[in-house]
Amino acid sequence: MRDNQIYYFAIGRGRWRGRFGFRVTSWSELWRAPIGLKNRLLGASMAVLIRVCGRAMLDSVLGGDEASGSAGIATNVVRISKFGLTLYLLKETYTLNQDGSGVAVEARERFGPVPAILRRHFTYPALIHPGGTSSTYYMPLLGAAWTAGYQVDPDRRHIAGRLVCPWAEASETIVRIGDSRQ
Repeated sequence: MRDNQIYYFAIGRGRWRGRFGFRVTSWSELWRAPIGLKNRLLGASMAVLIRVCGRAMLDSVLGGDEASGSAGIATNVVRISKFGLTLYLLKETYTLNQDGSGVAVEARERFGPVPAILRRHFTYPALIHPGGTSSTYYMPLLGAAWTAGYQVDPDRRHIAGRLVCPWAEASETIVRIGDSRQ
């Protein structure tokens, strides 16, 4: 298997659960950033909610088929919630490149519990590193350019992620809770 196939199909396929943290690292940079009022308010709201109420719950289901497309296509649904309410919902399709490292990501996101508002569709690139146990995503989130790095533990059942932009950072720690052959 290629590195990107190892990452998504041998390691990633399944159900995952964990915690999500978010904090503003520079409030002055957040207020100066050219991200628009909506993104500024969403970022500030997420940071305040997490600070006051603690880290949110993260649930993810990753599936797909390594025989689809030229090197495989994976899908992922990520839900971040607090007190049973959806704060963020992300549905992604990963089209794996034959080079073994490249991935083209198509994403649909929604902020908040109301499906009809605060939605958008976007694309971005990702790279899977040698061995298929770490990755870097270059994501346009909240009007800013984010870099997300993920590292798989040697047991292949735990993954830690750190997402950063010029004014904030987020963290994810997840554990496999079940297999999924979607």
